Amino acid sequence: MSKASIIVLTYNQENFIEKNLHGIFMQKVNFTVELIISDDCSKDSTPFIIEEYIKNKPPHLEIKLIKHQKNVGATPNFYHALQQCTGKYLAFCEGDDYWTDENKLQLQHDFLENNKEYSMCFHQVKNVSPDPLINETIFAKVEDRDYSAIEIYQHWIVHTTSVFMRAEVLQNTAVQKLFKHPELLYFDTFLYMACSLNGKIRGSHFTMSSYLRHEEGISNGINYKRDLRHNYLDEIIAETYLGKIKEFADWQIFSRSRIAFSNLLKQGKLSLAFQHLKWILKKEKNLRIYLKKKYA
Repeated sequence: MSKASIIVLTYNQENFIEKNLHGIFMQKVNFTVELIISDDCSKDSTPFIIEEYIKNKPPHLEIKLIKHQKNVGATPNFYHALQQCTGKYLAFCEGDDYWTDENKLQLQHDFLENNKEYSMCFHQVKNVSPDPLINETIFAKVEDRDYSAIEIYQHWIVHTTSVFMRAEVLQNTAVQKLFKHPELLYFDTFLYMACSLNGKIRGSHFTMSSYLRHEEGISNGINYKRDLRHNYLDEIIAETYLGKIKEFADWQIFSRSRIAFSNLLKQGKLSLAFQHLKWILKKEKNLRIYLKKKYA
């Protein structure tokens, strides 16, 4: 019998964690599930709620509860949780998101079991938000077809809650390189792209999870210091994949820093503006292309 390891990362999510765990506990599967809950030193009642909820876990579920004694940050927390996994497959659901289809894991498990040439599959996800313009909308349209690494990189289409992948991907060169950078702001897109080195990636139009969009989310708002860390991640992606992916990554870095540099100068934040200027100059080829298009 195969085993799937599920990673749930939590930090101050007392208002959401029960719904998250319910979505996992309700899964109907014919294989063993290993649930790894890694709490990053929450200051609220998240750990207590988890401990109470898992007292009534289903019999097919093995649980490892990790409680960090100090806050280590989202990426180191994720890396540490990955090292605890013993399953053939991996799935993810952060503490404020949740699965909505009781057959999600079984469907994805069966797909990879029956299609050895695939290393990952993912599905469509629904937005949940207090904003009525966003609530109940689709996070990103997903078709029933194969997706390439550059598609995953160019478009924010793969949501963490939708992923089901082979654990063997963690041993490839790209992921091993990723593990050397615990300072990275994001890790998910890089990980999903890395699956392409082990096999094909399949999308599904089925909507089987929900993404809670709120102001506390790491990707919300304008943050020029965060953009510098995003540049660093894109640089690593460029160095790892080369080709068309490198071209796109270099342009992303240049464009992001050009906008940041201009706005920071207007705000009189010269020190931060200079840090973005260094990225602009580093991508000299893109700067020449931009100036040629702008002033041609």
